[in-house]
Amino acid sequence: MAKPLKILIVEDQFVEANHLRLMLKKAGHSIIGMARSVSDAKYYIVQERPELVLLDIFLSGKETGIDLAEILKENNIPFIYLSANSNEEVLNKAKLTHPYGFLVKPFREKDLLVTIEIAEYHQQHGIESSIRKELLFQKQLKTIVKKSGTWDDRVLNIITSLQSLISFDLVMAIFYIDSKLSNRVLGYSRTGLHEYQKIGIEELQNITALKESEINDLRNKSKVETDATFYNDQDFVKICDKTPIKKMIANSMNMKSNLMLPVPLSLHENGGLYLSFFSRQATNYNKNHLTLCERLQEPLIFAIENLILADKKLDQKSSSVNQKTGKNAKVSGFETIVGKSPILLKLFDHIIQVAPADTTVLITGESGTGKESIANSIRQLSGRKNGPFVKINCSALPPSLIESELFGHEKGSFTGATEKRIGKFEQAHNGTLFLDEIGDMPLEMQAKLLRAIQEKEIERVGGSNSVKVNVRIIAATNCNLEKEVADGRFRLDLYYRLNVFPIQLPPLRERKEDIGLLARHFIAIYSAKIGKNVTEISETALKSLLAYQWPGNIRELENLIERSILLAKTDTIEHIPLPSLDEIKINNTSNEWYFKTIQENEREHIINVLEKCNGRIRGTGGASEILGLPPTTLASRMQKLGIKRNHF
Repeated sequence: MAKPLKILIVEDQFVEANHLRLMLKKAGHSIIGMARSVSDAKYYIVQERPELVLLDIFLSGKETGIDLAEILKENNIPFIYLSANSNEEVLNKAKLTHPYGFLVKPFREKDLLVTIEIAEYHQQHGIESSIRKELLFQKQLKTIVKKSGTWDDRVLNIITSLQSLISFDLVMAIFYIDSKLSNRVLGYSRTGLHEYQKIGIEELQNITALKESEINDLRNKSKVETDATFYNDQDFVKICDKTPIKKMIANSMNMKSNLMLPVPLSLHENGGLYLSFFSRQATNYNKNHLTLCERLQEPLIFAIENLILADKKLDQKSSSVNQKTGKNAKVSGFETIVGKSPILLKLFDHIIQVAPADTTVLITGESGTGKESIANSIRQLSGRKNGPFVKINCSALPPSLIESELFGHEKGSFTGATEKRIGKFEQAHNGTLFLDEIGDMPLEMQAKLLRAIQEKEIERVGGSNSVKVNVRIIAATNCNLEKEVADGRFRLDLYYRLNVFPIQLPPLRERKEDIGLLARHFIAIYSAKIGKNVTEISETALKSLLAYQWPGNIRELENLIERSILLAKTDTIEHIPLPSLDEIKINNTSNEWYFKTIQENEREHIINVLEKCNGRIRGTGGASEILGLPPTTLASRMQKLGIKRNHF
């Protein structure tokens, strides 16, 4: 059992609050109070400082549990929601507060205690993980100071070490010595997972098409913030209007948010190094970054001052004009993932962060975005990489077989069970279990899955003994699980148990910078597989790929490249057989007719039927009945054709 905690219950129904109090007291926890409203809860938070809050969403008074959650978040107090309400709008708001769990009324004692234990684990793990990363950063700084090399080389090493703590697409180092702006212009743009392009005055001239004197004029007109501060979205737009150099960077490099980290130097009166982090994500920075900046100041001051003392001259010229690390190198764990877009690099950072832990991961994204590849990367970068990696597609099995597939069965447990069978959970013992298309799991099985995940034990069908299992869960879905919960098709408590560390995969249309790399990657694969000497793609064909919206994502691109190689008459792909509507938009001057393939016609027909059925596959009047296909066959066909259920 988890250690005894000081717990505050915030619930306006006395019977339910008292029921919780009795269960928690029996388990050895200390109840500091039972609040009926947000104002009551605020009193207990100030006076008693709870270690955990059990929080109902709907309370007496105008303020809700979601309002209180914001206060708890600011005070770093973990909380668990206690509501049976699953309205989609409310759920979306609750999700944004990042709760540590969700209990559905009525409460089962074991579920309550296990959820509290999980919340405590994740609270401690989150703090310990942050501390570990900061201690590692400080250790790296001391090593960097001792290393030989140019000033630029060592600043780059500091910058790359900071990436694990502060996510950025560009960082600019601004030097002030004796209140004067240094002529040195030094920055680094992230171009790959471990790749950085130096941005000096010459590179800025090339990027902005401005003269050096014009850039320096913009720098001199721009005030540098001396306190740690951040700007997101519209606030960033406003500060850019007041700071010409930031506006230049934002416009020329598509930056949308900014974080300033000042590093005051005692070696020079009124001197310092100011690190300005930029991101292409509009809401990349938050208040937590400001407290992090305060903690980072001291180790950074130590490192920078030692670099200055070692180099003696801050204006020493760098011997390296174009610095990159790991150029074209495949990073271990990401061999099957192609791309260098900022949104993908941030995804890689999240994977590196979560992979070493045993945290449950929920991968969401449209069909064809590469969810299985991401799951495999998490496993490859984890301590379980040498353990089993067991996969199960929840949409490809009939409801009657899912329990047996997951948990196994004993001989004679049902008709046809002629021998004992080991299920996926046992097969994945000491390894990783990948639950693909978890959104299609039948409701009655979801409760059993929740028990197995929380209690780390299973019972085979027809068995009477529990079997302990040590399994890391990675789940994936192309469904909108919040909508599934709101519509009563997915359990709220299971959703929160799976959604410990969510990873949202971007659709291909949001990372079009990667389309050229992906196309050439697939050309190399399928040219060798088919035995044709196709090595390139024409500029016209590439433009058509960039103009298309990719409803089937990477899987659709892969299929089109394979078909294009088969049709190619030279070593270059000149034409991509895109679906008809997009073909007309891209090449409206063409007089050639475009005929749909059998697959494209089949895809369109299934989509039309699904629209009539509001996305329902199973049951009377469902798409499988209308199409005359078994539900499992239809689900498999939809996956192959890149049809997403969450669009209906």
